[in-house]
Amino acid sequence: MNLDLKCIRLPTIVAVAGMLWACASAPEAPHPTKPQVTISGASVDRVKTALVAEMAKRKFHVGKQAQLELPFEQPASKSVLEGLSAADASGNPIERVTYTLAPEGDDIRVVAEVAVVRRLAAMERPVDISQGPEGQTVQAILDKIASEVGTPKPAKRE
Repeated sequence: MNLDLKCIRLPTIVAVAGMLWACASAPEAPHPTKPQVTISGASVDRVKTALVAEMAKRKFHVGKQAQLELPFEQPASKSVLEGLSAADASGNPIERVTYTLAPEGDDIRVVAEVAVVRRLAAMERPVDISQGPEGQTVQAILDKIASEVGTPKPAKRE
């Protein structure tokens, strides 16, 4: 009788351990890392114009831009610097929001990167802050622009 219980317990323990291992190693759903939106029914120029107007309201100025990339900069505020290390917050860091526009058929996908940048001699050292409150603010800007210039579509998250 005692031998029968051991034979039942061991396979049960192995089965439970296998299920726990499978659950622990199952991939998680993708987590959005950058604010983004897909807009239908708008031109690239119209989206750019709306971004410039909206960021100007927030005291950002346009940085060096490429054809489908719009960077905006301003001195980093105290609230932006609070979550950073002393080294990342030292000097005169700037907050940079870079919007990348990607035409996809009749749609335009806009992805934003939010970073605090320290300029070190000829180099820059960016610290991604897209997951913080600033990233949420930028997502709200994207959602607002999408509804003003076209029709927002559910975005594929990176």
